[in-house]
Amino acid sequence: MLFNSTGDWKSFLSVEDEKRLNELLERVSKYRGSYKNAPDVKTAQMWCTILELRKENIILQKRLDKLMFILDGMFERIREQERSERKLIESLERF
Repeated sequence: MLFNSTGDWKSFLSVEDEKRLNELLERVSKYRGSYKNAPDVKTAQMWCTILELRKENIILQKRLDKLMFILDGMFERIREQERSERKLIESLERF
């Protein structure tokens, strides 16, 4: 055998990544009743993890959309102000 594998694969992760993984597993544990009753527990647990990550992604996307809406409004007001100033300068130059 070329590689001597150990059962503790998480020990090869960085400390930060192991912490993140443990936090994710803790959040997924709320689905325990669901995946424990599945014929293939590991696969069901993985799907529950994907579901949890998807929920998190949706929340982040909504926050990003809100920020973009606010920034787009600010930039549009700035562009409108610049257009107004340009028109004023052009009219003063013609005068």
